[in-house]
Amino acid sequence: MDDKQRQRLDTHAIEAHLTLAELSGEGEVERNDDYVLGYTGTDLPTFNFFIPLRLTGLTDESLADAAAFFNTRHTMYAVSLEEHRVPDGTEYLSTRRYQPLPPQPVVASENLPVNVAPRTDFDIIRVSTVPDLTAFYSVLRAVYDYTPEEVMLLYPSTHLHNDRLRHYIGFADDGVPVACGTLVCADGVASVWHLATLDNFRRRGLATTLLNYILHDARQGGCDLGLIYATPMGFSLFNRLGFSLYAMRQWFLPQEIG
Repeated sequence: MDDKQRQRLDTHAIEAHLTLAELSGEGEVERNDDYVLGYTGTDLPTFNFFIPLRLTGLTDESLADAAAFFNTRHTMYAVSLEEHRVPDGTEYLSTRRYQPLPPQPVVASENLPVNVAPRTDFDIIRVSTVPDLTAFYSVLRAVYDYTPEEVMLLYPSTHLHNDRLRHYIGFADDGVPVACGTLVCADGVASVWHLATLDNFRRRGLATTLLNYILHDARQGGCDLGLIYATPMGFSLFNRLGFSLYAMRQWFLPQEIG
């Protein structure tokens, strides 16, 4: 992957975070050359973020600005750090007693699927109606243990009329919603978020089929690069699908949260 592609991925990662925050039910974002802030209205720390974009964006002053931003909104938040953006940022936050969460691999691919093998036991649709959105909610709540209020804040019905992101839902052959995922496309880069499958339907290849479907849809829309914030457990799946390690992301919680 060349430097131009890496720059596109870096730019898209920030735009995708801001898109997801801005389009949430109570979304609010702030950005400057050094860092970005995103607020969703939920009290879930990693959905309210401070992201330093460069070394000058991670200072005592910028951390104080972030604390003030979220304190006035009476919500928890987290610092999202990718080491290639801010060298030595991990040590900087650790010395200020921010509490680290386990690192997450960020994976990327230059080869989005050209086609998707059909399955008779799994039907995928793009969410376009309120009943579709309700089915999407049901999978997210079951997998991530979100409350009804949290899913409605994170993925409000206004998403149905917005072209900046798309939700997908996969149904088993009996019509039960069992898998879901979200796509953000911008500047020819596609990122997939919140890919989830119900416990009883894992290890059947459904997540692979759904991911290929979403990325194929993105390719049809003009995207030629893919980006995913994976979990350590999910890394092997994405690696088998042609994704390679692009970066590592780590969340840090302020001391009053951690």
